[in-house]
Amino acid sequence: MKLNLLPTTVSKGKQAKSGIFLSALIAIVGAIVAIFVSTSSSKALATARQDYEDSRGPAEAAAAKAAEADTILNAPGSVALIRDARLAEAMDKHNDVYPDLYEGLKPYIPSFFRVNSMFATPAAPDSSTITLVGTIKTYQQYADLMLAFSRYPGLVSVGRAGYQTNDEIVPNLSPVDQLGTPHKPTDGPVPEDKLERLTYFQSQVQPQGYTGIGNFGSGTDSTRGAMPDYSLVTVTLTTTKNLMVPLPKSTLSSSGSTTSATGGGAGSGLPPGGPGGAGARGAGAGAPPSQDDTTTKTTGKGKKGSDDSGD
Repeated sequence: MKLNLLPTTVSKGKQAKSGIFLSALIAIVGAIVAIFVSTSSSKALATARQDYEDSRGPAEAAAAKAAEADTILNAPGSVALIRDARLAEAMDKHNDVYPDLYEGLKPYIPSFFRVNSMFATPAAPDSSTITLVGTIKTYQQYADLMLAFSRYPGLVSVGRAGYQTNDEIVPNLSPVDQLGTPHKPTDGPVPEDKLERLTYFQSQVQPQGYTGIGNFGSGTDSTRGAMPDYSLVTVTLTTTKNLMVPLPKSTLSSSGSTTSATGGGAGSGLPPGGPGGAGARGAGAGAPPSQDDTTTKTTGKGKKGSDDSGD
């Protein structure tokens, strides 16, 4: 067994020496860090002040040049020059408005809809109306028109009119027809008796040769209308497209910026209703009949309305 016979004052003296050494070391390191921070801060401040002095001259020169430019722009001659440049830019940009509208609409026209005419007219700065006149055959196609055009971007509402219903129906039983033979609404019931049925079909007028219906076989370049068993329908689209036309006369006579007006009318350089698109030569064909269905497609989070015809 080894005994520790050293007095306690010896061990405490060693601990005191170690503490004094560590305190002196910490003080020296703190002084060095303080001197470094003070030196770097002073240097950064001096650099920032020099950068400020160096950039002050160019900034004042730029401000003076901007003030001079404002003075020139506010001069009467400069205002007119800027107005004319903006007018020319707006007129040049408007050249592509209608072609872009028609080209953008073509992919949404269904293949079963033969378009005779297509034209657009502006209604407001954020609204325009597109009218298409064409032919379809069945009532199912008449219903599918609404679905096809509902995919068009920016559509607000779509309406249709003109379909003439003449599809075959299954009639109620009658003393003449006990089988309910399908026939068109424009024809009478089909007799059940074989001889009467033969007389019934013989009495129906059958077209012979070219009838001239819809201008087919006319030998002229006139717009083709609806063939037999087809209907000429009109589809009207309301969109958010901007078709407003710059008016040079109104712009040049004012001191403000470019003004706009609807397509057609004085100074617009456009025919009434805007320039015709594909098949525009038949724009006057097919006035909307009394039958008219409209579906509204709200933008944003709204819901698309349903066709009131129950398609």
